Amino acid sequence: MEKSKFQWMSNRTADGAGEYLEAIQQRSTILQLYQHYYLDEYQQSRASPRFTSHATYTEKELEFLTLVDQQFFPLPIELTEFERTSYIPVEPLGTSWYYEEFDGLGVTEKFLMCLIHGIENDTWNELEEEMGKDLPIAASYINYQKLGQEAQKLKGTIAHLPVALDMLTQSTGNIWLDITYECEIMDSDWKVETIDALREAYTEAKVIMDNYRQFIDWLDQDSQNCVNVVRLWNRCKEPNPALHPRYLTSTQAA
Repeated sequence: MEKSKFQWMSNRTADGAGEYLEAIQQRSTILQLYQHYYLDEYQQSRASPRFTSHATYTEKELEFLTLVDQQFFPLPIELTEFERTSYIPVEPLGTSWYYEEFDGLGVTEKFLMCLIHGIENDTWNELEEEMGKDLPIAASYINYQKLGQEAQKLKGTIAHLPVALDMLTQSTGNIWLDITYECEIMDSDWKVETIDALREAYTEAKVIMDNYRQFIDWLDQDSQNCVNVVRLWNRCKEPNPALHPRYLTSTQAA
């Protein structure tokens, strides 16, 4: 056999062996986690732990991943059925408005984006026409800390304004809501502490998303609510933006 061909076959064999051993280790980890969280289900399961391909999950692993998806936090099960990953796939649950064309947004969405980014007066006037409502001119700079304090004093859905702004700027402090598809999480190893942390964060994310949806629905119900939001916004105008650049509307939660 030619030396070059022999070396190529040796390398391919070594690569394959390495991939197989890695798959064995990953399977062991997943099954240990299955036993940790669902011992009774694991013991009663008739799913096969055998590989059909080291590049994909076994039936028993998929059984555990399905339980995680249903009871802990969302997993892209349709992806894991076809390709094994060495880390927990954490997919964004927050808004992706930054990647959409402004003209394609709904009127309420445009309103909030105008507040956050301080879009020019012409766009604000067009928004008023689309909304059928005259709006106060919004301050270009606000003290975000003051906005949070003022919102806490209020009763009703308007108090969720800071939550909505945090959602739109990926500033909630919650991993599920702040990450984007351009910032993939690659260090979420299959470990008990990681799963527990993601599970806790997802519980928190659901509360934040619920408050956000309530706020958006409230704005959609009556354009006067948008007027009230601008008035609250303007009460928190930053008088010295040069001294507090972090309160620029375009970087309100930085």
